[in-house]
Amino acid sequence: MSDEAEHQVEPAESVVSHVSIDPEDAQAFGRFVVDSVYRIMKVASIYSVDHNQTRQAMEAFMPAFKESVSRVEGGTISVTIRGELCSVNGETLRLRRKEQERLGELYTIFKAAVIRGIAFEAAMTIEDLVAFLSALNEAGRGGQGMEHVQVPHIVIQHGTPDQSILEAVAQVNKAMYVAHIYIRGLVKVRNMHQHVQETRSSEVPTGVVRRILQTVSELLSDDDFTILGLLPLRLVPPDISSHSVNTAIYAMLLADRLGLSPQMTAYVGVAAIYQDIDRLVGISVGHRDRDAGLDSHRQFSANLRDVALMLDHVDGDVISTLRVLLTYERGCAFEQEVGRPFYRAPRKLHLICRIIDLCRTYDLLIQGLQGYKTRRPDLAIQYVQSRAGEVFDPHLTELLVSTLGLFPIGTVVRLSSGESAVVIRTPAPAADPRRPVVRLLNRRDPMVIDLSDARYEHIEIAGSLEQQEEGMESNASQIFLLT
Repeated sequence: MSDEAEHQVEPAESVVSHVSIDPEDAQAFGRFVVDSVYRIMKVASIYSVDHNQTRQAMEAFMPAFKESVSRVEGGTISVTIRGELCSVNGETLRLRRKEQERLGELYTIFKAAVIRGIAFEAAMTIEDLVAFLSALNEAGRGGQGMEHVQVPHIVIQHGTPDQSILEAVAQVNKAMYVAHIYIRGLVKVRNMHQHVQETRSSEVPTGVVRRILQTVSELLSDDDFTILGLLPLRLVPPDISSHSVNTAIYAMLLADRLGLSPQMTAYVGVAAIYQDIDRLVGISVGHRDRDAGLDSHRQFSANLRDVALMLDHVDGDVISTLRVLLTYERGCAFEQEVGRPFYRAPRKLHLICRIIDLCRTYDLLIQGLQGYKTRRPDLAIQYVQSRAGEVFDPHLTELLVSTLGLFPIGTVVRLSSGESAVVIRTPAPAADPRRPVVRLLNRRDPMVIDLSDARYEHIEIAGSLEQQEEGMESNASQIFLLT
């Protein structure tokens, strides 16, 4: 056995939990089933079917299966894969990132064997499972499909597990829900900004916006690909309101990736929102990467003046503290030299200040606001990379790039094969960052291509395109929301 195989699977005795899940909880039960099927098929795909590790895995699987199937109406457990979606006994699952990665591996196994689903009947035995796995592995190696295979108590649904455009339309509600949350945030922040401009006071109710950002923080682990694809699509004309919401979401994403709690992640987003509210009443937001700013002593005095203006409007809670911190550190360099006012020793900005500054600049570049030239997402990534270690935290910049990819989600690209496509997934952390998952901009067959897959090694991204080119903006938006 290779070292690689040894690290790809767990010991057989821990492959499947012996504790069944109540089928009444359709989502938990579905995830339990998919995880069980993934683990046993993973073992069988690495070892030979007659290997003792595979036998132990099946023996560990059967008690949990028997207990679960006995409680399911009809006495059958079915698993169906269609593209990036999976259903168990007809229930479409909401999968987290790790679960989605495992589903991707199951999809690869199903695709190689040209099947889209399986159903295990209550009377299935280990011998039936062995026969099925043997046929599955043989079909995967030969690519001839399994239409000739008959296994007692296991029903095979033949055909490709790819999702058709009609099936994508049928599942569009999930993407549209995320879009609804995002657009609602844009509208509420714009209304809030109008109120601040009319009253000239930063005392404005933010409860609704806070709840929206709390919802976003809960969506980040499951639907971050959809969220990230919406931000560069410019669903509304660029302005400070859309910039405020986008900055908040990008910052929340980095906070989530750093392991901050959902509550703290939401606080980071609200702090970015408040920074722009305070800006509307005269408290500035620094351009750390562009503005030379005031000389060091005058900058320090200006920051203290703005903090003093805020003190009557803060209550000592987390958000208030973050607002003061952001204002106090406005205009400071990322790496402070000895002798400068903040204060006579080398120092770095607070983590949340560094997060928001980086995300704010990236979005300003995307939207072309506040004197920045509008850039495509990939060029905006290059811009912030070029300033890493100088005005932006190099570690956060690396995290932003690994999260968004060299070609961020929503980027329209031209492939070396001649087709246009929109990026819908960033590469896995260990994969080539230049080879994301794309969906072809073809209304008749908008197929998905994972450029990190060896089958597509002959296809590369030749370059990115402006969405306005060839009338692609609406096409890219529609295709992305059907993903």
